Amino acid sequence: MSGFLFALFLCLAGGYTAYRLKFFCLLHPAACLRYLLAREDDGRATGYSPMRALCVALAGTLGVGNITGVAAAILLGGPGALFWMWVSSLCTVLIKYAEVYLAVGTRFARKDGGRYTYHGGPMRYLALLPGGRMWAYLFCVLCVFASFLQGNLMQVNAAVCCIQRTTRISPVVLSLLMAVLAAALVFGGRGRIAGFCAAMIPTMTALYLVMGLTVILRNLPLLPTVFSEIFAEAFSLQAFGGGGIGMLMAMRHGCAKGVFTHEAGCGTAPISHAGAETAFPARQGIFGIAEVIVDTPVLCTVTGLALLISGVGYAGGGDCHTAVLDAFGLWFGNAARYFLSVSIVFYAFAALVCWSFYGTECLSHILSGYSDHVRRCGMRVYLTAYCLCTLCGAYVSQDFLWRASDVITMVMTTINTVGVVILLKQVKVPPLRAKESQRNI
Repeated sequence: MSGFLFALFLCLAGGYTAYRLKFFCLLHPAACLRYLLAREDDGRATGYSPMRALCVALAGTLGVGNITGVAAAILLGGPGALFWMWVSSLCTVLIKYAEVYLAVGTRFARKDGGRYTYHGGPMRYLALLPGGRMWAYLFCVLCVFASFLQGNLMQVNAAVCCIQRTTRISPVVLSLLMAVLAAALVFGGRGRIAGFCAAMIPTMTALYLVMGLTVILRNLPLLPTVFSEIFAEAFSLQAFGGGGIGMLMAMRHGCAKGVFTHEAGCGTAPISHAGAETAFPARQGIFGIAEVIVDTPVLCTVTGLALLISGVGYAGGGDCHTAVLDAFGLWFGNAARYFLSVSIVFYAFAALVCWSFYGTECLSHILSGYSDHVRRCGMRVYLTAYCLCTLCGAYVSQDFLWRASDVITMVMTTINTVGVVILLKQVKVPPLRAKESQRNI
């Protein structure tokens, strides 16, 4: 029932947001693309580029979310879960725009290492609500906890599980290597994290997309049957996997895993977008829309179709990491298994360092009432504990991680989405005519 209520909440909140924002991205996609690609010169050098902000946000969503996360949704909720992942992305795509817009509009500049950098996110705009300080602090506490759970343990667990199924590398060795490399990046600050994500994410994503599309194109005659199964199971009233009615199971796992992968409404990605060197919140908000589209309608769909074409996901239950490796290994052999294992390790590592940035930004807000010395010490303690936590990822139950992740994702999304909906009057639609777009960039 919680999955049904969460899906209903997302649909209502997303529908109201889309209505208030005049469905602009659906009615004017070409204008949005033109506005996104327009050149901008902020001239203040107070952050990283809008594209780097997008790459950092994608690092926290791509990979484990749209590879093993899709497999987990289908194995636990049936083929219909993929449909509810699409629903969650469609309903929340304009919530993503609104939360990024608010994050950029309410951010502040702080001097770090001799230059000013932007900082913001839900902790800033939630504070504008009645009793907002409490909600902002609660969100930050949840985000710090989620950074250890979703951003650390789950990523390492996925990397170790995949590597164990294709190589003889010890989990201890891999965990230790990821901890050391993570320390080298996370203690280097946001600039080093952004540079790493911008260099790695586009390449890995393009390679994975080519492999997934190859599977689909080689099996085009099977697509009508697969889509028929997806839509039929999305509304099935029969039991699935011994866990309840198929429709409710599909809703629960599809929506929860959907939000886990695209993070629209969850509130984490706006922390990255808030650091972008841009003077136009609407333009960065469209980068947020692009983030959702790349993640779920594109990459999650490719993964889901490849799994279902390969026959994986119809039985219910099972290991999501093995399912992905088997699905692609069926068509490409062991080469695909090795490539996917390495890809998931890189994606997991990117998410690992990205979530450390989210955690430090939220911890900084929690400690904002203390001196700079206390805040810096708190950051060092957090980052040290974060890197040490990496060593435990291989030994935590996969089932526990997914269950705990579902709960914390739903809570964070509920808090942030309610705040965004209340503050919608502060969110503006971007200029959609060519002349207006050129004049405002």
